[in-house]
This record gives sequence, C-alpha cells and structure tokens, in this order.
Amino acid sequence: MRAAREYLPGIKLQSWARREETRRQLRADESKIDLVCDDVNSAVTGADLVILAMPTGSMVDVISSIDAGVLIQGSLVTDVGSVKGPVMNEVAPLVVEKGAHFFGSHPMAGSEKKGLPYADKDLFRGAPIILTPHEGVSHAGDNQSRLTRFWESLGGNVSVRDAATHDQIVAAISHLPHLVAAALARSVLVDAPEAAAFSGGGFRDTTRVASGPEEMWSGILSDNHVAVSKGLGKLIEDLGIWKEALDNLDREQLRGFLSEARSLRDSL
Repeated sequence: MRAAREYLPGIKLQSWARREETRRQLRADESKIDLVCDDVNSAVTGADLVILAMPTGSMVDVISSIDAGVLIQGSLVTDVGSVKGPVMNEVAPLVVEKGAHFFGSHPMAGSEKKGLPYADKDLFRGAPIILTPHEGVSHAGDNQSRLTRFWESLGGNVSVRDAATHDQIVAAISHLPHLVAAALARSVLVDAPEAAAFSGGGFRDTTRVASGPEEMWSGILSDNHVAVSKGLGKLIEDLGIWKEALDNLDREQLRGFLSEARSLRDSL
C-alpha cells in the first residue's frame, strides 16, 4: 500500500481486513488509504485491480463471500501468495465465475517481520516478481501486460512462470531454507539454550528467517509439501556426504565442498 501510494500517486486505495485492530491501523497508516472496509464487497466495488494479500488457505472463503456482480467485468484479481498450485486450482476458477480475470503474482520481497509497522514503500525496488498465468483463460496477454506495468511501477523485476515451475523454484530458494533455519534453531537451542548468549552473526543470520510467523509458514510448507519434501530429501542426502567426510576426517573433501559452496554462493 505504501509502495502504491508512493509510486502511483493518483491511485485510489480501498482495503479490507478481517480484524478491527488491523482496520484501525490501516486508517491511521501514513499511506492514507482512501477507504478501509469491514466488508469485502465494499472494498472491491469499482476496483480495476484486486490484490489478495492473505494466506492462501483464506482466499477461497474471501472470493466466495463476494456477491455476484460486485466485481467489475474484466477487472483483474491477483494474489501475493507464496504457493501457486492451490491458488490456480481453487481460487482462480472462483474469480472467473465472478466475472473477473485472474493472474497470479509472487513478489519475492519482505522479511521475517509482519504487520504494518514494518511496511516499506521501497519493498519492491529491485525485487523479483514472478507472475503465474491462469491457463486457458481469455485476455491472458492483456492481463500479463497490466500486471507487469503495475509491479514495474513499484520497482519490481517481472518474469513469468507456470504454477508448477514457480512452486519448484520457491521451494528451493525460500521454503526449504526456512525449514532448515527453523530446524537448525530448534536443534541447537532446545538442547543448549545457554548457547544463545554466545551466538554471533553467523548463527543469527543463518536462522533469521525462523522468526517468521508459524501460522503463515506452516500453511506455506503444507501447501508446497511435495516440492519442499523433494528438496529436503536431496539436502539430507548431501548432508550424509558431509557427515561421512567429517567422520573420516577427509580434509580434502571438506575443502572441496566448501570451495564449491563458496563459489556458488558468490555467484548470487
């Protein structure tokens, strides 16, 4: 919202939130939202673009609650969910039934913090934005162009992938790393909580994302469980090789692993 207000100054912003506390925060927010609603229908009335910024598990109920004829014919609905398979299979068809178009979005931006206090008008500057088309719908090219212009106006770098490819990519670079960070924090600090007092930047940086909200992340990992489990299996296999090198005190193999990892990391 702050990004849209900053970089699209003529835009009219209408927002809906389920909780009254969130609505109060939205009314007081510096992004100056034009209308904050306690009813979804009021929020989407007259909207050219509707953005679903909520857990994927809530999207079906929200779209289902929109009355027939409320969405403008030809309006575009997108989401910012981290998993696209369920969105394309369950949410997109409901949007089409309501008379609107659907085209998925996933801005690869944000942090482990949540809530309006951490909102940033420059959140999307330079961030990769993955768009996922709803297969077999009309006006897909026009919808892609409209959504591309929107995200690029906020500073994003847009690319397009199908839902399955998207979910494989984010499992590797986002979902699996979150699981690993959580597992590492738990493995170390459950058995040795006193170690926290001595942790430096390495441990803190490596486990930073584990501070993300468990409600959201349990849903993400469940929604993308097939791709995440596949990646986890490969990681476990690789860790077995590292363990073998340690058990055998194979310094050359360890040096080779570390050199390869450093080169790959430096290429990012």
